[in-house]
Amino acid sequence: MDLDDLVGAISDAFGTPAVLEDRDFNLIAFNTQPDEIDAVRAGSILRRRSTADVRSWFEQFGIATAAGPVRTPAEPSLGILPRLCLPVRWNGVTYGYFWLLDPEGGLGTPSQLEATAAIARDAGALLAQRARGSRDASLLLTNLLAPDDAVSARAVEELDSRGLVQRTAYVVVVHAEQPSREVVPLNLWSLPRHVLATSGEGFTTLLVDLANERMSLIDQAIDRLRQLHAQRLGDQAAARLLVGVGEPQRGLTHARTSHEQARRATKILAAVPRLGAVAHWSQLGVHRLISCGPRSALVHAVLDPRAQRLLDAGGELVRTAQVFLDRAGNIQELATELAIHRQTAYYRLRRIETITGFDLHRGEDRLTLHLALTMAPLLQPTGSEGERRAGQ
Repeated sequence: MDLDDLVGAISDAFGTPAVLEDRDFNLIAFNTQPDEIDAVRAGSILRRRSTADVRSWFEQFGIATAAGPVRTPAEPSLGILPRLCLPVRWNGVTYGYFWLLDPEGGLGTPSQLEATAAIARDAGALLAQRARGSRDASLLLTNLLAPDDAVSARAVEELDSRGLVQRTAYVVVVHAEQPSREVVPLNLWSLPRHVLATSGEGFTTLLVDLANERMSLIDQAIDRLRQLHAQRLGDQAAARLLVGVGEPQRGLTHARTSHEQARRATKILAAVPRLGAVAHWSQLGVHRLISCGPRSALVHAVLDPRAQRLLDAGGELVRTAQVFLDRAGNIQELATELAIHRQTAYYRLRRIETITGFDLHRGEDRLTLHLALTMAPLLQPTGSEGERRAGQ
């Protein structure tokens, strides 16, 4: 029997609807509920989890270590009715709880409780198996993405033999980093089936199997990951999660390429907040340069001294040069966007050439200046401090 069947068996044994939650109070399964349920059960079903206050209330009664049924009283301030809790355990470890509403306080005869103990053990075995499978998959994903070629190759073979990911399918890696470096225990087993996951201090990495080439699977995985972080850290912390997405790769052997791209994308998001909270490597364009070396090295490589003279001058000339280059040298579009006469545009461009020494008719000079103007706001702190560092 699966977990839904076991919830049904518990419900049938007691003659009342039941709910199964994992040890972190995330909803796993439930059957049809009566019209009158308390706020806690309604919230658990709607949000797929219980709140921290509700969790603290129930845990004070020792349910996390109890070997047998526990009766919990009502708590009107939290909208809680009396309950019968059946801990779901395997080999001495609690993996979840069966919950049954018990308004009258007399649910469960000794014979019923004895008969349902075996159902709770079966549920514990299934949840333990799921937890072990999640840990094994997490370790395999860690090894797959390891820099050691031999370790990665063995992980490919193991993942293929277990059928966890289709070896020849497209895969993409999603790398997420949170503001704090703390280890956040997440219920990664509750991610969609096409996703493998691993986590550590301040990060979570997902491998998304795109066997049917549905790119929407990536968005689904990211949404679920945010939900898991919200459960542990709150909605605001989950919103600050930075998510980088690598390019799809044909086959597991190239997953490390996607992972490196995703990891670099998160670094770019941290450096350029205006890009948002999610970045696909394929869409980052010139911003990719930010992740390719120490900032000081990029400043020297990208901020050509000739371009720096224009940046130091500032004002309308910088804006004119930026628009001119963004519009591929189209004078009419430049004049229209800046609301100036064409002759004024030509005058400013001559001034730019005089200050910088660039010849704006040369493609290489245009490229050098355009790159510097585009990257300067990302590489320099604001104000004179940025100018000082750029000139070092």
